[in-house]
Amino acid sequence: MANVRVVTDSSFCLPADLVQEYGICIVPTHLMIEGKDYRDRIDITPAEFWAMFDNLKSMPTTSAAGSGDFANTFGDLAKSTDSIVCVTLSKALSATYSAVEQAREIVRQEHPGLTIEIIDSESTLGAMGFIVLEAARAAQAGKSLAEVVTIAHDMVPKVKYMTALDTLKYLINIGRAPKKAIIGEWLGVKPIVGIVKNTGLVESLGRVRGKQKAMHMMVDMVKDYADTSQPIHVMILYSNHIEEGEQLKEMVTARYNCAEVLMTEFSPVAAAGLGPVIGICFYS
Repeated sequence: MANVRVVTDSSFCLPADLVQEYGICIVPTHLMIEGKDYRDRIDITPAEFWAMFDNLKSMPTTSAAGSGDFANTFGDLAKSTDSIVCVTLSKALSATYSAVEQAREIVRQEHPGLTIEIIDSESTLGAMGFIVLEAARAAQAGKSLAEVVTIAHDMVPKVKYMTALDTLKYLINIGRAPKKAIIGEWLGVKPIVGIVKNTGLVESLGRVRGKQKAMHMMVDMVKDYADTSQPIHVMILYSNHIEEGEQLKEMVTARYNCAEVLMTEFSPVAAAGLGPVIGICFYS
């Protein structure tokens, strides 16, 4: 049989060329825009999402991939492998983990020789992407299922992410805003949120006036959550303005010794839940 295969849902962030290079399987989450259901990254691209964004009459909503979606993917992969590692969005934020558990039980009936290990990323976006990437690199290197699972688990407490939002209203809309979110919105500042304390929940990390100050604050906070005496791995996330991503990338590389620097767009589902943002994910 083939090497271990790595599966995740489309709420993660990772450059498309790496997804292809390491054969990562993506189960799409769903995005509802004015009554129409879109499969993330399949029926709608980031460019298409932002092209319609300013003219939307109502806020988009999102929904996790269902057990049937994962079961179909697992069943297809069972034709070529007997080992799957599935990395999910934090189960504190989504029903995805439960959907994968249900899918595993469904698939076991038809493929009893297939082993599916589920990893709760306890995060999302690029932090989740780093876990997926390291698991996929290990799988491609021929590591065993147990080794790939260990590598993924070891990554979970390391990875962090932070985003500077234009507004909290999108996070409030999908029910994932941190406490005191409404106060931050009332003040009209740029809130910074993320997952940096291994809670699996989105946390409020600060607020400043203006995106430039927000980016500087995020770059400065990297040292608070990673051992910057060691080379760090960084992923820059941008929404509708790639130039902001390039600027944040330059700020990080000027400040820290980076072993790896990636940059990618937020997926449409992530963009719908956050609005226009700039973000950074990292670990040492």
